[in-house]
Amino acid sequence: MKRSIGIDLGTTNSCVATIDESGKPSIIANKLGESTTPSTVSLRSAPGSDGETPLVGAPAMRRATTNPSETLYGVKRLIGRRFDDLSVQALAATLPYQVVSAPNGDAWVEVLGAQLSPPEISSMVLRELHDIAEAHFADSVDEAIITVPAHFDNAERRATVDAAEIAGLKVRRLLNEPTAAALGYGAHRGKDQRLAVCDLGGGTFDVSIVNVEGGIVEVISSQGDLFLGGDDVDRAIMQELLEELRTDQGLDLGENPEALQRLKAEVVQAKHTLSEARSATLELLHLGELTSGKFLDYRRTIERAELNDWVAPVLRRLDAPCKEAAARCGLSPQDVDAIVLVGGMTRMPAIQSRIASIFGRPALKVVNPDEIVSIGAATQCAILDGLIEDVVLLDVTSQALGLLSEDGSYQQVIPCNATIPTREHRIIATSKDDQRELFFEVYEGGAATPAANRQLGRFVCRDLPSAPAGEVMLLVEFTVDVDGILHVATSELGSGEQRELRLMATAGLTRSEVKRMR
Repeated sequence: MKRSIGIDLGTTNSCVATIDESGKPSIIANKLGESTTPSTVSLRSAPGSDGETPLVGAPAMRRATTNPSETLYGVKRLIGRRFDDLSVQALAATLPYQVVSAPNGDAWVEVLGAQLSPPEISSMVLRELHDIAEAHFADSVDEAIITVPAHFDNAERRATVDAAEIAGLKVRRLLNEPTAAALGYGAHRGKDQRLAVCDLGGGTFDVSIVNVEGGIVEVISSQGDLFLGGDDVDRAIMQELLEELRTDQGLDLGENPEALQRLKAEVVQAKHTLSEARSATLELLHLGELTSGKFLDYRRTIERAELNDWVAPVLRRLDAPCKEAAARCGLSPQDVDAIVLVGGMTRMPAIQSRIASIFGRPALKVVNPDEIVSIGAATQCAILDGLIEDVVLLDVTSQALGLLSEDGSYQQVIPCNATIPTREHRIIATSKDDQRELFFEVYEGGAATPAANRQLGRFVCRDLPSAPAGEVMLLVEFTVDVDGILHVATSELGSGEQRELRLMATAGLTRSEVKRMR
């Protein structure tokens, strides 16, 4: 029997879980005895050389202050993204490592003279989790259910599958993080109710409205922000402290990446402390050299109220996804019966208060909000294996999908929040006599015009029969599978003959690149 695990591949931390034969879930601790592993990779030699192997997790984190340009964190925010994306450009300006454009326009990372794709870097984290699981079982682990943000688009989902393949793992299912959280919380065992699952981690914020009725867990709406998370809270705190240092001490750390990483490590620790205490103190010896030539021994106490003021603009961004997720299924935020908070950032009191104010009620208490997603993924393994019966899980598409024809007309094919798996089709026709090729483009997004959406690919059908304009018609079929990944096929209307479909432009890794990276 093949063994499966549940993996929460997070922006900041990752977690792996399993279900025993009795259906009881448990977290698999890493070799340090910790339930989560930092999603951080530090390279000590150029990839492909005979040098030292990369460090992953806590050992990699420890190198961040001494080797910031070689230590890669938050890479999940780059996976499946284009380099010219404005959000990627803004993020790249804040990172200590270099983000570059791949030949196909994807956002990659350059370190020690080598260029690495985000799936390749993420595969190192997945391989570490895979090794943790195999050490726990003293047996091979073949498959995994891996969670992704509900608002991940097609390219980001495919890139996650690529990362798993490079790591030697078969993806049994991609599961949306809020959906996994609902399972991890045990919604399928509780009373019938409507839940709002809010997942705020290190890099992304997701909201799903979930109906639970008679053992059916049905996601009826999802919304999110792929660039809203704990990293943004950290950045807001850093900006305040760096401005203070420039104003009060005349010290600019902008060109000192080692000092910036030391300060960031203290900021993260203070943020965690302020979730429980009213104040936290940062202490850093020899933080930087002053104009006098002396080094600054930095000490700063932060009050919780002060922190809340600094991060208020970030927290206001929680409102729109919550309200839109409810509106998309014809509800107001107050119509939900309960709120489940997931992700380490939801430990922050100001975040709990903000979400409570949006929905008009306090959230339910979750003991380990940074573990519940992986528990949900493992629970889905158990459901698929028949260890947990009488549970049906229904999820939805996070983005609308549309088709742009040669004549410039654009039409939506699959709407946002359609229950998956789903299949729809549209008909396109030649516009010229004896036309032997027909082009069309596929887009993802809810805008009425393709320019405001994301292009997934440009396709061409070749070797069409000679005929007057408009007489050759093609059925273009969109299928979104249970992983939320789109598949496109075409056939000639009437004869039903499958036509060769070639992808002319796309993003992501090719099959040969994935095989080479394994």
